[in-house]
Amino acid sequence: MPSAAVTRRVGPLAAVEGGQPALAVGDIDVHHVRLSVAGLTPHLAEAPSGFVPWADVREIRLDVPTTWWPHPALGDSVGPVIEGLFGGAAIEVTETPTFPVHVRTADGAQLEWSATTHYLSGYRRKDAAMSARLVDHLVAHPDARGLLAQPVALLDRLAQILRQPPPATP
Repeated sequence: MPSAAVTRRVGPLAAVEGGQPALAVGDIDVHHVRLSVAGLTPHLAEAPSGFVPWADVREIRLDVPTTWWPHPALGDSVGPVIEGLFGGAAIEVTETPTFPVHVRTADGAQLEWSATTHYLSGYRRKDAAMSARLVDHLVAHPDARGLLAQPVALLDRLAQILRQPPPATP
């Protein structure tokens, strides 16, 4: 099976291109969940480990970890240096951090899949919130799921929305 290519990422979401385009929640090199036009598939790298069609999905909840750093890469690189300078206890990461993706199905089943973070420090709050809103929209509006066939275009639009200042209120 040819490996999937990621050309665009916004927060915890990544555009997976190739023969089966999808929007991945989490790092596609490890644990992630792919949202495709057909449904949801938990993965470990390229290996799928299940499938739930959209017709059976009633709710998806992302518990994305957040950070107060302006960019998570800054927290991952500068945070340990600052901690070392001020004599804080060394943070030892013994396991790659993951966050849960909860899926409730039509038959009432509660599934919990893991997604690996791209950053140890978490994601920007606005990226986590926008990701959750996008997933909620995909669950509530079946016609919007067609956008998953072009994940790069979808994330380009999402990135553009995130860069825009909120509208002024009168």
